[in-house]
Amino acid sequence: MANGRTEVGDRLIPGSARRAVALVVGTGIVVVGALAVHAAGRDGPGRTDRALAALVPMHHGPAAVVGDALGALGDPVPVALLLLLGSAAAWRTRGGRGLALVLVAPPAAMVTTSLVLKPIVGRTRGGELAFPSGHTTAVAALAGVAAVLVLSAVQLARRTRATAVTALGLLVVAVGVSLVGRDVHDPSDVLGALGVVAAVVPLAALAVDAFADLAEPEHTPDDEITRRLPALR
Repeated sequence: MANGRTEVGDRLIPGSARRAVALVVGTGIVVVGALAVHAAGRDGPGRTDRALAALVPMHHGPAAVVGDALGALGDPVPVALLLLLGSAAAWRTRGGRGLALVLVAPPAAMVTTSLVLKPIVGRTRGGELAFPSGHTTAVAALAGVAAVLVLSAVQLARRTRATAVTALGLLVVAVGVSLVGRDVHDPSDVLGALGVVAAVVPLAALAVDAFADLAEPEHTPDDEITRRLPALR
């Protein structure tokens, strides 16, 4: 902070990006709502799901091995390890705001998927609740948090940030495709999970910024002068 005002680089979501963030959140909510209405109470894939899944078969050979490996990134142990590593990295690079985002956003997204939407929608696959995909939610939430932290790291070159975010997006797509190709989830389950993450992660970042701004101590101009005095000696 300087003169009682939080610097732009401190915030996870700068003020100039909030309209875009609102659009992302709104789109995520609409996607989840539309797919939930369509999938409610169903057992198994619909016609569109079957048609899309047929485009990415990963039943045999190296494709099956790669698909299983990518899909396993959403298992509890890898997710816990990634949360741990992500917490350390976020604390080191973005301080308390980064750490809070890692600790709040992915768990919030996973709870929304597994404990709220799945029981409400009641879409099953093989006798188990399937919509939205929990594996996709976990991986996409972690990637989404990483993307927010990278995009808010103004010290990085714009090209570096764009490259990192693109790589994260491709990873999420690869995991989603693998889950569909290995017949673990239907495409609508994956899209629903992406909608959850699009809604939850930006809102969590805005909430962290809001609470952090409130917690920042106010500095008066006299405080700023006093703080700089040693440098003038």
